[in-house]
Amino acid sequence: MRWATVLGLVFCLLTTLTAQVDPLSTRPKIRQALSLKEAVEIALRESPVLRGAVAELKATEARLKMARSEKRWQISVNTFASVGTESGIFASPPIVMPSATMLLPRRRFFDANTMFMFPIFTGGRLEALIRQAEATRHATVAQLEAMRLDVALETKLAYRRALLAREMIRVAEAYVAAMEERVRVDKVAAKVGRIPEFWVLRSEAELANAQQMLANAQRDYEIALITLKAIMGVHPDSEITLTDELGRDAGRGARDGKERDEGRGTRDGLKVELLEREKLLAEAMAKRPELQAALRQVEAQSHAVRAAKALYAPQVSLMAMADYMKGTGDMGQGTGGYLAGIVIGLPVLDGGRRKAMVGEAQAMQEKALAEVERLKLQIASEVDTALRELQTALKNLQTAQMALRSAEEDERVAKVRYEAGRSVLVEYLDALAALVRAQVNYAQAIYELSVAHDKLLRAVGKGLPED
Repeated sequence: MRWATVLGLVFCLLTTLTAQVDPLSTRPKIRQALSLKEAVEIALRESPVLRGAVAELKATEARLKMARSEKRWQISVNTFASVGTESGIFASPPIVMPSATMLLPRRRFFDANTMFMFPIFTGGRLEALIRQAEATRHATVAQLEAMRLDVALETKLAYRRALLAREMIRVAEAYVAAMEERVRVDKVAAKVGRIPEFWVLRSEAELANAQQMLANAQRDYEIALITLKAIMGVHPDSEITLTDELGRDAGRGARDGKERDEGRGTRDGLKVELLEREKLLAEAMAKRPELQAALRQVEAQSHAVRAAKALYAPQVSLMAMADYMKGTGDMGQGTGGYLAGIVIGLPVLDGGRRKAMVGEAQAMQEKALAEVERLKLQIASEVDTALRELQTALKNLQTAQMALRSAEEDERVAKVRYEAGRSVLVEYLDALAALVRAQVNYAQAIYELSVAHDKLLRAVGKGLPED
């Protein structure tokens, strides 16, 4: 019983220690005020998605080195030791290059040799394989750049969603403060008989609605921060505060009629010119890393076709070997020597294997070309969509701003009329609700303008902090 108790305690201790291990301990914890630019920089540094892409790039670089190694000297050391009553032909292990093949005689035998091999002519096969590996590496670099743009955009959108949620908190807090004051004033007025008692109940119901709106806004803000931290790749327990404001300069284009007529808006001090579609498309086709990666893949497949066709050419290598062997009979004392020469090989009949390899390479090249065409159509669609969204967002911001001004004035007048006893409570509450809706719509319009600008930058291949 004593040992059972001890083992039980040890098991419980180990279970407790295991449970306390943080499964996200590899993720960095940050505690700082965070601007949009800093959030993007952290995401580009810490995102596991990008780390995987960097590992893939390292793999392509290793494959390029492997291809280049085929053009260099290959040296192997091979040893054969045997004993038996029969002779036989044996080869060195298949992974050893250059390989050695040896006739092993009967009885005891020992052989040690060093082999040298250098390709002289391969019909351009090795050169094509190197070019293919180089093109694949360039394609991987471009794909990594595309992923960086995607991570940057996701981080921006998450950061802006958090800013919008924080702005909703401010709107809700103002709503709650206004209704708390309204309830206080109405209670005093009802006590002296200036207004009926049920108006106080109506104000209290509206206050409860405002408080619920505030609770929901706080929840949305907390969820937005959780999402932002996940996209950035930092630990969920990180403590961050957002230093930027929602669309600090997003409304300037709507406020400035002259600038609006010229088709320009601004965001965060950066002018957004609504350029002609052709110029945007030309910039996107020149800068989008996805298209550059696809073009590199076409190049890689063209080299693959050349490498496959080169298999029809003779393969010529320079060969040299130093050998020492010892066995029974005349070889009992051991003999050695060297051998040098040229090895030429030309496959004559392979059952159609080379033809199939060429066909496969050509089919993959056609697939790569089709992917280029698909990406061009996709890029054109994304540019057009982003441009339309930006234009619409500018118009919506202008409309929301005018509506907000009208709602503010309407609420002010309704409040004065109600407090002067010239209107009923419901008139003021309607005006206040309209003001809250206008404030929400204005914040949403600023958010959509900022997001549309980010998407347009991504559509043309921009959006990193260094852009």
